[in-house]
Amino acid sequence: MDNQTTQAMRHIATATGKVVVPADLQADVDQFHYAPARRVGDFVYLSGIVACNRQPAPMSGQAFRDELRQVFRQIENLLAACDAVMADVIELQMFHVFGSGRLALDKAGQLAAIAGVRDEFFSSPYPVAVELAVADLNPDGGLVEIKTVAFAPLPRHG
Repeated sequence: MDNQTTQAMRHIATATGKVVVPADLQADVDQFHYAPARRVGDFVYLSGIVACNRQPAPMSGQAFRDELRQVFRQIENLLAACDAVMADVIELQMFHVFGSGRLALDKAGQLAAIAGVRDEFFSSPYPVAVELAVADLNPDGGLVEIKTVAFAPLPRHG
């Protein structure tokens, strides 16, 4: 994570660790009252990050994969702000809106796209994962939300 990204993160000490709030999510946090990232001892919990298509026209498979890469990069950045890395991820929870008119992929295509992009960020042994179908996501146009848990014991030695 570069200095600009690091400086754009607000770190709030807690009794059990810390909360991290990216500057670009502060208004969302103020409105909905949640922590985007929270370190609790050796665990790091990330709130769901949504891949979405804010346009009414269906998103292509390639555009969806690009959007997923952005989500996984946000996960990387939040983990780094909590002194963790992608290899520390132990669980992914994915909430899918299947059959959305905003995505030009069927269920199998959507799952294949996610698996392909996920393989760019994780290697074997993979985190445990659950993939659930939901009717709708926030914000409007949400296609998949990814929630993450990592186990990253402190202190880190590098």
